[in-house]
Amino acid sequence: MDMNKRSLSLVMVGTVHRDPKGYARLWHFLEKVRPDLITVEISPYSRAFRARHCAAFRNSLRENLERIREEDGRPLGEIISQSAILGIFYLLREPYEWRAAKSYARRERIPLMDIDLPSFSQEKLSYLPELITLENLRALLRIPFPDLSKEVETLYLRARFLFNHPPCFWPTTSEVEEREAHMAQKIRRLVQQAGGKKILHIGGWEHLVEFPQGISLFGLLKDFRPRRVLLSSIAN
Repeated sequence: MDMNKRSLSLVMVGTVHRDPKGYARLWHFLEKVRPDLITVEISPYSRAFRARHCAAFRNSLRENLERIREEDGRPLGEIISQSAILGIFYLLREPYEWRAAKSYARRERIPLMDIDLPSFSQEKLSYLPELITLENLRALLRIPFPDLSKEVETLYLRARFLFNHPPCFWPTTSEVEEREAHMAQKIRRLVQQAGGKKILHIGGWEHLVEFPQGISLFGLLKDFRPRRVLLSSIAN
């Protein structure tokens, strides 16, 4: 279906955050949808933290991986190719969702907003120093993880199933509900003020599952009848 011919005011695309193909897929989607405004599931705190600290964290990570290479005699490329290690490198840079959206918004001169809850990012990123310690890296390399690309595609398959078969039960917490409500309130206000312009929200697929309690981001915005898409359905 040609989405440029639709008059929808809200489009929501669900992503897997560590998708190796994510940037290319998302860029293609942006070119196809041509939104007037973009929101992304990332907080100002997360962006500022990465800008301030993550270069030093990456240096520490590389130094520790080099020590492991020297001790184990394994090629560095083999160590870095392990999905758990690749995942850390992805975590230590701006997410592809924000990078693609930022580049597109700058080119098209359209608004771009980071709408996630800062307190959630603060808690999540507080574990980074521990994550890149020598002891933790050694432990991760002893655990057999699936190939990252295969793991990502498995998550997309799960997301597709849940989009088509909403769960009867979905575990949640007050923190999760606060986060969903925070993002939904921001998007709702933007849609109401947009005057029919197309808004694209980019975020993790879990937020677009229709929870039975109706408290997911998608559920809280369902009255707008948003177009919901999985990024894995986008051809490169």
